[in-house]
Amino acid sequence: MTLRLQGIWSPMPTPFRKGGELDEPRLGELTDYLIDGGVDGLFPLGTTGEFAFLNRDERKRVVEVVADRANSRVPVLAGVSDPSPTNAVSFAKDAESAGADGVVATPPYYYSVDEEGIYKHFRMIYDSISLPLILYNIPEWTHNLVSVPVVSRLVDEGVVVGMKYTEYNMLNLLRFIQAVGRKIAVFTGSDAMAYSCLEAGGSGAVISVSNILPKRASSIFDLVLAGKFRQAMEVQRGILPAIEAAGVGHFPAGLKAAMRSAGFAVGEVRAPQSPLTPEENELVSTLVKRAGLK
Repeated sequence: MTLRLQGIWSPMPTPFRKGGELDEPRLGELTDYLIDGGVDGLFPLGTTGEFAFLNRDERKRVVEVVADRANSRVPVLAGVSDPSPTNAVSFAKDAESAGADGVVATPPYYYSVDEEGIYKHFRMIYDSISLPLILYNIPEWTHNLVSVPVVSRLVDEGVVVGMKYTEYNMLNLLRFIQAVGRKIAVFTGSDAMAYSCLEAGGSGAVISVSNILPKRASSIFDLVLAGKFRQAMEVQRGILPAIEAAGVGHFPAGLKAAMRSAGFAVGEVRAPQSPLTPEENELVSTLVKRAGLK
């Protein structure tokens, strides 16, 4: 399918059963739920999807289930992140054979890596597959920011076709949009900045709140596209309590609790993470109610 990189995308949580096993039927239902809710694309195996807690076979199976259920209704971008480019290449090849429309990779993490090493990491992935590659810039978690010069180099060489930038730093977002926003899709991954990214000329947002309130979150892009900027801004403000709910506890425990409170349960987080306390669950429920469900 033609990869349309714009709009509001869902970074999908991975549903687990009580024993921690992958819940494939619920994953398929989640795919339908999000598409029916109006999201423009799906991103399994990102931070929200707890990818680091899944083995290789599970990662591939997640992509197979989502891609098969989506059935080309919306694009599916599969996360392939790993500190090792060799492993990331293996995950990318798996995603390609599983039916993904593109892959998403962070820079290496855990170790500090210089700019040339970061460039080579993405180049190795690109050279190993035929799928489009999207760069996932999330410095708070990887501790390696992919700088504007490195992103520009990757763009000019045709290595990446898009970037998800997750950081509450509007100045950096503007720098990326100015540098490469006319050449590739630039998405924010920060829930509270979806409207701001679009207003500044970005392509959209990949935001976890779209799993809680998919219809309302996805309407931000639709309203901006229709020129209804004030209404889009009001939606962005109105979903703030749900955004705050998703951040309760250690992510994505709050998100999963918020989805359960909103009526679509996907199980708990996987070990070694812990679910929310009763007090935290009560707070999440209060915040979701405050956001409303329409």
